[in-house]
Amino acid sequence: EGFRRLLIPPNPVLESLDSSPATMPNAEKLAKKGKYFEKLIELCTTAPNALIVTVDHVASKQMQDIRMDLRGRAIVVMGKNTMIRKGLEIGHERHPDAGMDVLRSNVKGNMGFIFAT
Repeated sequence: EGFRRLLIPPNPVLESLDSSPATMPNAEKLAKKGKYFEKLIELCTTAPNALIVTVDHVASKQMQDIRMDLRGRAIVVMGKNTMIRKGLEIGHERHPDAGMDVLRSNVKGNMGFIFAT
């Protein structure tokens, strides 16, 4: 009589949310990130010239065309800012006189590097 049991149907949206804690990336992702860091550090220390470029309002097709035009003459390195910062931090630890700490402080927005080869 008094209380009726309220039946709520299952909500697939809520059930699809993963409530497990964050896990470590798998070995494949770690290897890929390590390769990216090594490439960035090597280019920062060995390339004769480099440009810091912002790519706000640059279409992906235009970026593809730029990469193709520069192939063999320069290397375009783009990436997530956190990845770039982490790579420059590791590079600064290995090569403290290379100035990567200055580069790291300027990583903001949609940016990347073009290294002359």
